[in-house]
Amino acid sequence: MPRSGGDAAPREYVARGQWPTGRLRKDAPVSAIYGQEFVNRLLKALEAKGNPSMRSIEREAKVSRRTIERVLAGEVLPDFGALARLEQWLEADLWPGREMHATDGRDGVVDHGRRRRTRLGFVI
Repeated sequence: MPRSGGDAAPREYVARGQWPTGRLRKDAPVSAIYGQEFVNRLLKALEAKGNPSMRSIEREAKVSRRTIERVLAGEVLPDFGALARLEQWLEADLWPGREMHATDGRDGVVDHGRRRRTRLGFVI
C-alpha cells in the first residue's frame, strides 16, 4: 500500500544508530519524526504496564500483534483505530501533538534536522 505523500517507512530515515532511538536524517518527513516519537512513547507506556506480551496487547487492547510488531519495527505508522485503542488501554498520550513543533525563526517553518528545545521546552 502506498504511503501518504510517498514517504518511506519511518525506520528508513535513520541516519545514525538504530530505530527507534537513532538520529533521523535531516530530510526525514514529519511522518517519520512523529512515528519515531510515537514508538518511543509506546515503548515507555508498555514498560510502565509491565512489558505485556504481544498476545496480551492483542487480547486486551484489541490491536493485532502483527500491527504492533510492524509499528515497533518502524515499518508502518498506526491507523487511528489502533492508536485510539492503545492510548485508551495504556492510559497514555502516545501520538505527538503540538509540542513537537519547533521553528527555526521563520514563522511556521519546522526544523527537524537536529534535536532541539521547542518553545514549550520539549526536546525534539
